[in-house]
Amino acid sequence: MHLMLLSLGLTEEEIDNTLIGDLSKIKNAMHLNSYPACPDPDRVVGLAPHTDTGFLAVLYHNGVSGLQVLRRKDDIGPTRWVTVPVVPNTLVVNIGDLMHVLSNGTFHNVVHRSTVNKTNQRLSAAYFFGPQVDVKVGPLSELTGPEQGLPLYRPVTWLELQKLKSTLHDKALQSMKIDGKIEELRKGA
Repeated sequence: MHLMLLSLGLTEEEIDNTLIGDLSKIKNAMHLNSYPACPDPDRVVGLAPHTDTGFLAVLYHNGVSGLQVLRRKDDIGPTRWVTVPVVPNTLVVNIGDLMHVLSNGTFHNVVHRSTVNKTNQRLSAAYFFGPQVDVKVGPLSELTGPEQGLPLYRPVTWLELQKLKSTLHDKALQSMKIDGKIEELRKGA
């Protein structure tokens, strides 16, 4: 997280003044998952497509393929699911919704899903890193302003975001977007 904030142009002092600098405002969680082998994996959903709600998710897997990310339409093809290659002794890091909000859209959350393997059981441990559930997270003030642009999202707590996602699913972040013209009027521009 520290390196990511530095890459956004924040100074050490600015990072110390964010909720990331105050570790008492950070929360952690871990999910352990087991996906048994399935002779007909196309008929089973391992874990439905989703984005993670926190700042980051760090994923360990037991060397069995099954994590897929949604690659958006680009110069080399249409929107499609891409299997993440298994690299021994590595961790996968996913950007979550709150990091997307905190970075004012600079870091993009990743839509992903888990599939089952035809011959091997897949195990994973996902470590989630985010704020305490009642701490408001919005675009960093250092990333908004006359030179950088207006905030794209309204502040939200992790708990509020989880509730939004439970009803709006993949439209939750869209519901938090700030209309730039309205925001300019609010600020008297």
